[in-house]
Amino acid sequence: MDLNAFFSAEVKTALGCTEPGAVALAAAAAAARLGEPARRIHLRLSANIFKNGKSVGIPGTGGLAGNLAAAALGALAGDAEAGLEALRNITEDDVALAAALCDAGAVSQEIVQDVPVVYAEVELVGDTRRALAVVAGRHDHLAEVRLEGEVVFRAADAHAADHLPPYLADLQRAAFDDLWTFASEVDEELADFLRSGAELNTAVAAMGLAEPHGLGAGHTLAAFAREDDLGARIKAATTAAADVRMAGARQAVMSSAGSGNHGLTAIIPPALAAAAWSRSPRELAEALALSHLVTGAIKARTGRLTPICGCAVAAGAGAAAALVRLAGGSAAQAEQAVALVLSSVLGMICDGAKAGCALKVGTAAAEAWGAHLLALHGPAMRGAEGVVDPDFRRTSQALGELSSMGFAAVDVAVLRLLQR
Repeated sequence: MDLNAFFSAEVKTALGCTEPGAVALAAAAAAARLGEPARRIHLRLSANIFKNGKSVGIPGTGGLAGNLAAAALGALAGDAEAGLEALRNITEDDVALAAALCDAGAVSQEIVQDVPVVYAEVELVGDTRRALAVVAGRHDHLAEVRLEGEVVFRAADAHAADHLPPYLADLQRAAFDDLWTFASEVDEELADFLRSGAELNTAVAAMGLAEPHGLGAGHTLAAFAREDDLGARIKAATTAAADVRMAGARQAVMSSAGSGNHGLTAIIPPALAAAAWSRSPRELAEALALSHLVTGAIKARTGRLTPICGCAVAAGAGAAAALVRLAGGSAAQAEQAVALVLSSVLGMICDGAKAGCALKVGTAAAEAWGAHLLALHGPAMRGAEGVVDPDFRRTSQALGELSSMGFAAVDVAVLRLLQR
């Protein structure tokens, strides 16, 4: 497996929620070609981009939220070259202009069918011409730009959304022992990168612990967590980081599998445990690598955006495996921890990104902590428990079927409720 290809594509910094980030990127790319102010903006979004971007805060805006605001900001002041940090240089004046565009009804959206799960098409209409840009397949993948209907840019892999990247195909086939071995093979440059992600995400957690953001859930939990209760502190810190991110603070995080909240869940528990247990930088890097690999392997089965909460079933599982590795456990015990997490949180649905996601992130972190303790000190799961099997490949395949078929009606119901 090409580890560098996996980590370069699946683990990267993101400013704000990645769904409105993808919308802002598309808007910024279209604006760069339009060459004049946009008077009207129209979004055509996949159901899951619509769902996850509907209610979440936009960084640096003082309260603006959602895909419409992200599109307006991207069109006015976005930097397409910055990818998922396209809105990093917006000003108060830009925010005021974007709000005015939205309030005037100049920004509209629709859900479109028969497109990739990650799909954001943004069309800008100026005084004399129009431009359109498409992000598809991955949140930061600009697939196409058109000016006056003519294609002026098309990515070499514009149809990448139709094919699984080789590294994800490898992960679909991998046994858990393979993931454990892959984590041992990261080179020092990659190890440094993984540790930098831990520094980034724990710094965001510190912001949420210092003062309440959003629901202030992590800040409140921390006030009642004993200093000697590492599990409680991990839950509070991970929740606090998600509080900051969902509230729209202008602070980038290290993502995993296309999601900042996945990154917080996958990274913060092992980072805090490594510090508490005085583990070496190398041990931390390998644990983080394992966490991302497990997260990626599960998402390779379930899909990029899903009806079930990926922070819980994918990143929570990754964090549990990483905690076992840091605690000196075996690959078999880490695989047990993954199964135990999934036995607990399998039915947690995704109803879009919002402040309440911090609660789900915190639950995932807490379940990862509990699962690692059970895997190390409890009786082993000997056979299948419902749809969850101690064998990682069988369980991840079951998750894929549940996500694509079993929970399909959940997304339909959620979308109807969100559009009331």
